[in-house]
Amino acid sequence: MDAAHLLHQAVPSQGWIKRNRTVELKTNTGRSRLNVLGAYSPDDHSLVAIEDTISCDAQMVCQLLQKLRAAHPGLPILVVLDNARYQRAGRVQDLAKELEITLLFLPPYSPNLNLIERFWKFLRKHVTRNRFYATFGEFRTAIQHVLKHLDDYTGELASLMTEKFHLFGQTT
Repeated sequence: MDAAHLLHQAVPSQGWIKRNRTVELKTNTGRSRLNVLGAYSPDDHSLVAIEDTISCDAQMVCQLLQKLRAAHPGLPILVVLDNARYQRAGRVQDLAKELEITLLFLPPYSPNLNLIERFWKFLRKHVTRNRFYATFGEFRTAIQHVLKHLDDYTGELASLMTEKFHLFGQTT
């Protein structure tokens, strides 16, 4: 589980431009932001997510935990999180116990161990790179479209969202 803070702005990426030619990429202020808090399951390749335009806080984490439990009633749930202050809040931990959800906090400065970070990179690639949205509504709709149609990206996600991590110090 983690949050992505997506800014409404075009992000120049890669492309080909003929020599001596100027190409303009439309852009906007980038002041509007959509916070998406999500939990990705490597077991069934599903995503449970909520969004907000104001902030990401302990209340939002509690909402996601309730949504996770509703989506997987009676099943054991392990949620891997980083050490964000709002994720460690007492009310988050109390609700997790009440919902019988185990929270596993990663060591500080190790976002590479959180599988959801790969998902956010995937989402940014498909929504923000070399794409211009005139309005924040169009931007939000594009994000929601990708999140609702993950089946369209099954092959790409299968190779990207693997639990195989390289462990240093092991020789076998």
